Amino acid sequence: MKNVQLLIALFVAISTATFAQFPGGGGFGGGGRGGERGGSSQMNNMPSTPSGNGRISGTVIDSASSKPVEYATIALFDKKTNKIIDGTTAGPKGEFLIKSLPEGDFKVVVSFLGYKNTEFTDVSIARGKKEQNLGNVKLASDSQLLGEVTVTGQKALIEDKIDRLVYNAERDISNAGGDASDVLRKVPMLSVDLDGNVSMRGSQNIKVLINGKPSTIVANSVADALKMIPSDQIKSVEVITSPSAKYDAEGSAGIINIITKKNNLQGLTGSIDASGGNRSSNLNGNINLKTKKLGISISGGGRFFYPPNGGFTNISRVLPNGQTLATRQENDGRQLGGFGNISTNIDYEINAYNNITFGARLSQRQFNNTNTQQSFNVLNGGTPIPTFGNLIDVKNVGKNIDLNFDYTRKFAKADKELSVLVLYSNNNGDNTYTRDQYRGLDQNQFFYREQNPNLSTTKEKTLQIDYQDPLSKHVQMETGVKAILRTIESDARFNFDSTGRGTTFISNPDRANVFNYDQNVYSGYLSFLFQTTNKWGFKPGLRYEYTQLDATFREGAPRASLNNFGTFAPSLTISKSLKGGKTVRVSYNRRIQRPSIRFLNPNVAQSDLFNFSFGNPKLNTEFTNNFELNFSTFFKTTTINVSTYARLTDNSIESVSFRGGQAQFDLLVADQGLLNANGIKVGNNALLTTFQNAGKNQTYGFNFFGSVRPTSKLSLNASFDLQYININGTIQNRSVSNSGATFNLFGQAQQQLGKNWSAQLFGFVRAREIQLQGTRGGFGVYSLNILKEFKKQQASLGFGAENFLSNTFKQRSALSSDVPGNVFTQENVNFIYNRGFKVTYRQRFGKMSFDGNLFRRKKSINNDDQKNDSSANDGAGGGGGRRGGS
Repeated sequence: MKNVQLLIALFVAISTATFAQFPGGGGFGGGGRGGERGGSSQMNNMPSTPSGNGRISGTVIDSASSKPVEYATIALFDKKTNKIIDGTTAGPKGEFLIKSLPEGDFKVVVSFLGYKNTEFTDVSIARGKKEQNLGNVKLASDSQLLGEVTVTGQKALIEDKIDRLVYNAERDISNAGGDASDVLRKVPMLSVDLDGNVSMRGSQNIKVLINGKPSTIVANSVADALKMIPSDQIKSVEVITSPSAKYDAEGSAGIINIITKKNNLQGLTGSIDASGGNRSSNLNGNINLKTKKLGISISGGGRFFYPPNGGFTNISRVLPNGQTLATRQENDGRQLGGFGNISTNIDYEINAYNNITFGARLSQRQFNNTNTQQSFNVLNGGTPIPTFGNLIDVKNVGKNIDLNFDYTRKFAKADKELSVLVLYSNNNGDNTYTRDQYRGLDQNQFFYREQNPNLSTTKEKTLQIDYQDPLSKHVQMETGVKAILRTIESDARFNFDSTGRGTTFISNPDRANVFNYDQNVYSGYLSFLFQTTNKWGFKPGLRYEYTQLDATFREGAPRASLNNFGTFAPSLTISKSLKGGKTVRVSYNRRIQRPSIRFLNPNVAQSDLFNFSFGNPKLNTEFTNNFELNFSTFFKTTTINVSTYARLTDNSIESVSFRGGQAQFDLLVADQGLLNANGIKVGNNALLTTFQNAGKNQTYGFNFFGSVRPTSKLSLNASFDLQYININGTIQNRSVSNSGATFNLFGQAQQQLGKNWSAQLFGFVRAREIQLQGTRGGFGVYSLNILKEFKKQQASLGFGAENFLSNTFKQRSALSSDVPGNVFTQENVNFIYNRGFKVTYRQRFGKMSFDGNLFRRKKSINNDDQKNDSSANDGAGGGGGRRGGS
């Protein structure tokens, strides 16, 4: 309770201090009602307008319905120079007023999304004629925007905005019949490994949001969450590398926001998407009803996947007598799985200033991985001797529900807004492995069975309040408070059958572990955006977060000793807009990374006799300082973005592996406080994998992205990311380090072939991943997709082929240690069967129409505060224009 009071006091203090510096809340330029120039920041990059007493007014209406078009943009140009000198937005009744104008000749342009521009080319303010009333300004619907395909066609595939990079997934014809991981592989600065883990500029310390909101399924496993989002439902992906103070401080590398498709057209509309291939099949649908004030959307579907997989592992260890013992494990397995989800969203506009939204999403998953494993021992390079085999079945079943309620209060003053956001998220999971062990090569000679069911629950309750106010034409303030209450429960059991032939298991209570973990985060932030008339932008911000931690193990065990802590997370972005569409931006932010359940869970998972893995409940939080220098330019149909960056992490959480038999295992049990380790027998050649705060992780990088349209029907995109990584840590009181260079490269070409035919070619290469004790192998992906649209673009049929020139490839990874008592080398070679073919079909239905009242800015909750298994204009100037939602 004391921390909640501290947070409220912080919010009041920063708000009071702000308003004390800007009397009346109007800032330097005064207030201003909606539809008037003054407090509005819509035209905050325009040169100053000479003062006068001229006025231009009018009312913007729809030419067909005669209804007002609020938030339409009115731009005022100097007729002689054709340069924009002033502007405003229409109020709730379509009214607008531009005042304090000098004498002169002007041009007025009125525009809004979905309408053709209306221009007044001869508007004069002169002596004796100080006021010009343009009357009812009629905007006519742009017929080219009435078809969904043409609407999306107006956007570039990849947009480089001042504060983020946006990949418009709906513009990519290959994004059908897959999942979110297939989409994210095509986004510059991102890469997705073969297990579905996402990295941004080489780091998995990111936060993934869905429509600006967190989800417990994402918090538990990014890879699982991506499999549950059909690619057909994704509208765009935002990559934010330098988040402002408004965002949670969590996510060392940055934030990924996956935005799903949402209907903004009046009427009843919908679509059905189906696909089938040799690796997976999809079926999804949605239906939307939109009226002037009410919007209801329902979507649902499912995916079934069945890719083959296989591989083998080589393990070598130097024995105390100097001999080398190698263990070879050959694996052959198959994955089967599926998921289903249904979601609904209700949006109601109470009036022009008040809006509420309710959303619900329910999803269910079941993944099964069956694996046959054969083990051999090789002493000093001799003949492999079969020792034993395993039949392993891993089951991952879960259900997730997300509920959110948003209230937004707008004011007569443009861009002034208060929002209250509430979120509840619950994820239940059952991760169980069963292992049947047999002797030699005979799968009929079972001699041991075991089972390790692990039930888990993650619950999140979030309350967030945000307030923003344009204090003047060149100054905007944002402030807010937030509370996240998170509870994580893990109930792991261990059952066995020592005969290997029984039908029932015997429970071993010494191997059971019930782990409860509470994490409450209270935060507040204050941020300003200053924009000057000479196109400089400054956005300083400060965020404070206080974290309460509590953990208990099984009943009767002592509570874990965890320290509560508070931290300040400053951020600063400085930008300068240059001539010719060029922008230079420098940014700094401090980020933290709290360990999630995957890193903390003390349950000892033993998939076979050679591999043991477990979390570390004594992990501490990472702290990262990010620096970035960015240059972007655009000319004609070409966009170029170049950046250099440094990511410096202290207390880095790293995966560490040990060999040392039972003695090494017992040492880790004592150091990390594991309580379910009684009775676990560890052989001398077993690999023990856990997590530790190993030390420092320093990453220096260079990123290039380019997009060009040589013709109106051809678009080309390419991205290259080069990194040098240096990791220094301490394992068993001895210094360990690893360093090296790595890169990611992708290219994409999309061609409109005529008669509603289009084709796309995509390629991606990810080089090795640098780890503390070794490297993980790289891989590449390429695809060819063809799409045919017909029935007035209301239906489409597509064909896709991925990695079609080869049936399989090898991915090699290596670990090693030369620490005395822990000397070993390990090589993993995975055979990846990823040749894929698919056929996709989409059918749209319903009637639609545009209405200016439909285009509203929505708020959302961003819980960016946990290390996972994998807005407003946050740039400081340089762009201007209407601000989007976060």
